[in-house]
Amino acid sequence: MEGGSVPRVFTIPSSAPFLPTLARALLDGVLVEGFAPRSDPMALAGATVFLPTRRAGRLFAEALLEAAGGTALLLPRIVPLGDVDEDALAFSEDAPVLAAPHAIAPVHRRLVLARLVAHWRDTLAKAVEREAVAAGTAATFALADALGSLFDDLTTAGLSVDRLDGLVPDELDRYFRIGLDFVRIARRAFSAYLAQAGLVEPAARRDALVDAEARRLSALGPGAGPVIAAGSTGSMPATARLLKAISRLPRGAVVLPGLDDALDEASFARLADARDGAPDHPQFGLARLLATLEMTRADVVPLARPAAFGREVLMSEALRQAETSDLWASLGARLPADALARAMEAVSVVEADDPRAEALAIALVLRDSLERPGETAALVTPDRDLARRVAAEMARFGVALDDSAGTPLAESAAGRLARLLVAAAAEACAPVPLFALLSHPLAHFGLPPGAKAEAVAALELVALRGPRPRAGIAGLQDAITAFDRDGLRGSDPRRRVDAPRLDQARDLATRLDRALGPLLAFGSARGAQPLADLVCAHHAAFEAAAGPLRSTAEEPAEAALARTFETLAAAAADGPALTLSAYADAVGALFSDAMVRPVAEPHARIRILGPLEARLVHVDRVVLGSLVERSWPQVSETDPWLSRPMRAELGLDLPERRIGLSAHDFAQSFGAPQVVLTYAAKVGGAQSVPSRFVQRLKTVAGEAAWAAAQARGARFLDGARRADAGPPVPRAARPAPAPPLALRPRRLSVTEVETFLRDPYSIYARHVLGLAVLDPLDAAPGGAERGSALHEAIGRFTSAFPQELPPDALPLLLAEGRRAFAPLAAFPAEHALWWARFERAAAFLVAFERERRPGLARVVAEAGGAHDIALSGGPFRLTGRADRIEVARDGSLAILDYKTGTAPSAKQAATLAPQLPLEAAMARRGAFAGVPAADVSDLLYVELKGAAAGGEVKPVRVKGSTTQDLAEAALDGLTGLLEAFEDERQGYRSLAAPQWQGRFGDYDHLARVREWALAGEESE
Repeated sequence: MEGGSVPRVFTIPSSAPFLPTLARALLDGVLVEGFAPRSDPMALAGATVFLPTRRAGRLFAEALLEAAGGTALLLPRIVPLGDVDEDALAFSEDAPVLAAPHAIAPVHRRLVLARLVAHWRDTLAKAVEREAVAAGTAATFALADALGSLFDDLTTAGLSVDRLDGLVPDELDRYFRIGLDFVRIARRAFSAYLAQAGLVEPAARRDALVDAEARRLSALGPGAGPVIAAGSTGSMPATARLLKAISRLPRGAVVLPGLDDALDEASFARLADARDGAPDHPQFGLARLLATLEMTRADVVPLARPAAFGREVLMSEALRQAETSDLWASLGARLPADALARAMEAVSVVEADDPRAEALAIALVLRDSLERPGETAALVTPDRDLARRVAAEMARFGVALDDSAGTPLAESAAGRLARLLVAAAAEACAPVPLFALLSHPLAHFGLPPGAKAEAVAALELVALRGPRPRAGIAGLQDAITAFDRDGLRGSDPRRRVDAPRLDQARDLATRLDRALGPLLAFGSARGAQPLADLVCAHHAAFEAAAGPLRSTAEEPAEAALARTFETLAAAAADGPALTLSAYADAVGALFSDAMVRPVAEPHARIRILGPLEARLVHVDRVVLGSLVERSWPQVSETDPWLSRPMRAELGLDLPERRIGLSAHDFAQSFGAPQVVLTYAAKVGGAQSVPSRFVQRLKTVAGEAAWAAAQARGARFLDGARRADAGPPVPRAARPAPAPPLALRPRRLSVTEVETFLRDPYSIYARHVLGLAVLDPLDAAPGGAERGSALHEAIGRFTSAFPQELPPDALPLLLAEGRRAFAPLAAFPAEHALWWARFERAAAFLVAFERERRPGLARVVAEAGGAHDIALSGGPFRLTGRADRIEVARDGSLAILDYKTGTAPSAKQAATLAPQLPLEAAMARRGAFAGVPAADVSDLLYVELKGAAAGGEVKPVRVKGSTTQDLAEAALDGLTGLLEAFEDERQGYRSLAAPQWQGRFGDYDHLARVREWALAGEESE
């Protein structure tokens, strides 16, 4: 044996608390013979303990103090293995490995590899005259990250680039041969770059540090202090070599986590077999480590007995290899019924409907632990969304929890603002991304909160709602300059923007220009820009929007963002040139390495942990959350560069290795005294698949034990349902508000009468409550804009030629159309479609005009008028604007209305859509300016949809009634209705006579229509 010593390797079963057991064994002299520092607190300082993570190191220090009974101790040197700390590793000062070259920063490596990938993709596309590789910035950085991971795997396995030359994948897809050629070139090019820059790959630096420590430890003499490595599975070869060196030290010891001694010897021996190995098994890493240590499972000494509820055998059986699952037929011999009952006795299963119900049930589990004196609990889940949901639900109970796994920088408040800034610039200040930016709480642009809110509200109304303004800050400024408050109707919400508020909007646009101007300049420039310039402008924009970044412990997100900008700026010269749009797409990838850790102290008894953070952590109750496929275990990403056979030929880990690590985490956490398994039946709106670990456990536990576990979990689901249950609320009734007469409207337009008849509540909301409908942000033009443009063009043309048509009528009408449709040119697709329709409609209209004009004295376009109706409560004014009134040579009138959609039928016009009959009644009474009082002989709808025929004329005629009859009947009906509303008891009923079932109006949410109409109060 190396060092002349018998290896000392121990294990702690999963049902025993790992760190407290380790602390007691160290203090009592069990780990290192002749070293029992319990009676000599000073002696402990001479020991070195390697643990997987920094968290485990902090918890081990606490465990030592507790095991010592509160006696003062000099702690041993505690070194994290998983996060190699060059200061913590005990190298001598002149150790050459600590000198340069240092590791290249992850973001620096990503940029260099992305540049290589982009160049290769572009070259390949030129060679084959098409995109042979997925294009786009996101795909480029994804391939660069995969290439970096492959380089890490090659370095960790100790493989040189020459090994790639030995692969001959003739039987594989051509893409893998092309990809392999690039990997060879990229590996050599990247190695040359690192050598020139005086850097090495992170994996090479890590392995060099660990190997140097292994050599140093191997050279220690018999008098050196004890060295213990605990909790590691030796998944990396360098770590396994270090563990081997420690196990052979005269005063060394290795402690393995949860070595399975229940699995039959034949099955365990197959785990690390070169041909039949099972990388997806939880014991695969430990089996391979024992082979490296040149030991058998029988040589490993347990430091503790499994707990009385010990679930080691249950887990061993549930997670055994698929090839040996036939042994479940004899399960009773290895796991008697009483042992199975004890193992499952404290296991609960929560099967929630969705992630929200799952989160609330978990919160109730954690709260239940708080109500038990001294009990500790933890949620362990790889699903960060679930972790955030649980933290939010715990806040309902007054318990503040942070996800110890941290938040990705891109998802933090500062990271989101950084992404919003570049997104708004990349889209040239389009309303939606710009409004999102302005709504961010950190984006104050140098304004106090109140002033900023007022300025944003003004800018929103003036420039962001409705059709999109011209691109860039100039478009915003033009919209502000063109704003005409006096030209708006009285109910228009934009009338709230007075001169002072308009000045605030103008000032905000100026501040936006200062912040985003440098970035916007890159957007207007053609072609890709140097990455360094983009990063510099991005950094400056952030500080112009939110102030200087604070690199303090109290602001971890801003500190992380400052470090990221600094690293990016230093490495940008080696990255690819990008357009502003591509840079905006890449920001998420560029920020992906940084995590923001919570600064608050963790809760004394309740924690939220990721599987990595949960390793070696002992609590009384563990909740394993989001136990569905793609979460437990997480998806194994396929290597885009090397196929499975190629990886296997090189001896690299297959993707299933990640499943094995996840299975080990699951098995270790399952050793807690109380375990709650939770999963949602639906995730993301789709049916989920319970984790394979859960399905195997259910099979081995049996129906009775599983049903009992579900029954124990049901109380938390019931509690979750009751937590959101309130007192019964009566179903909303159809509203019919009856305001005082003084508040009721005393005027309506003829176009509002149909609304008054069909949905009086809308009239109440619009005229009594004074609620005006806001246009959506960045609203694409719809039928209303198309109709307005068409009416404007026809109105101007008709006004220019009220009597005789000119010979060139069609070109003149088209010219008016171009003028009216010009504002819609900002929407090319809509403009192209609608202009083609207008051209056909214009041709139809000119032919229609030439047919009708000979019998007319003149035509009046856009004629406005008003008529007062005498009511018991005073006069009521009916207003209207007729699209076209024709004055015939015999003095009679015809009224026409242009429709770009479907016109009402004659029956509808005579009942619920009486616009034209009411206009006829007004015309008979001389209500329209410039039109003498006369009988109306014709009412016509002219549909101008722009289809193949261009248009269609639809007269309003009802059998047995003249036009005068229709007009007077409509006016009498309206008068009667208005008189009914002179009674304060008459309410404005919602949807009195709706035209369409299931179609909702602008005010239906206010009337809570979906509550009473869809619930079946009345069939609409």
